[in-house]
Amino acid sequence: MKKYLLFVVFVVAMSSAWAQVPQFSSANFAGWIYNNPVIYLNEDNILANRVVLYRTSAGQDLTLTSPEFNCSAGRSIDMNVTWITTQWKDEQFDKSKVALTAALLDASGAVVDSVTYEFDSISRTNHVFFSLEIPATMQHARLRLASWKADVNSSGAVRQMTASTTLIGDVNLDGEISVADVNAVLFVILGIGPDTTNGRADVNHDGEVGLADVNRIIGFILN
Repeated sequence: MKKYLLFVVFVVAMSSAWAQVPQFSSANFAGWIYNNPVIYLNEDNILANRVVLYRTSAGQDLTLTSPEFNCSAGRSIDMNVTWITTQWKDEQFDKSKVALTAALLDASGAVVDSVTYEFDSISRTNHVFFSLEIPATMQHARLRLASWKADVNSSGAVRQMTASTTLIGDVNLDGEISVADVNAVLFVILGIGPDTTNGRADVNHDGEVGLADVNRIIGFILN
């Protein structure tokens, strides 16, 4: 068993941690796609609130889409979006059109889950919370933000999005799946110290903590 422990630690240490959900801000936008060919994603445009979401007069929906990420170990994604409008006091502004939508897309671009936030009240800076469910068989995904009902007079800009995922296999609750989680399960198997995992070490939910749980975590990391 000790040899197995050393072998597992060596193998997993050579690989990266489970991929995190992409974040979006003026300092973190690599790989994101804003489908407005006139406005490029850069720090200045994000800080100046030019990354606006609405439906144009030509019928084009301006959207913001994340790079692809690994979601095979996820249960759900929680997102906090900072949405800003400088038009909220204008006469043309129509609050009823400002319904912000978040969608989870599969590898083909199809929507597998979506949620829409409709504003009861609105100000210049708004903080919106979303939660999306990840299907058990889903391996890779993208996130997309849109405002399908908004027009140019009720558009808003995404200044920042922070997201976290509920992960299967995040035994130590540090927000990622890594060698630390493998070791946490192995410590339970070997009886090294008290078990403080509150059942999280039983990754495959078969009622016991064993090498099958270790292998499932390794599978998440190497996927």
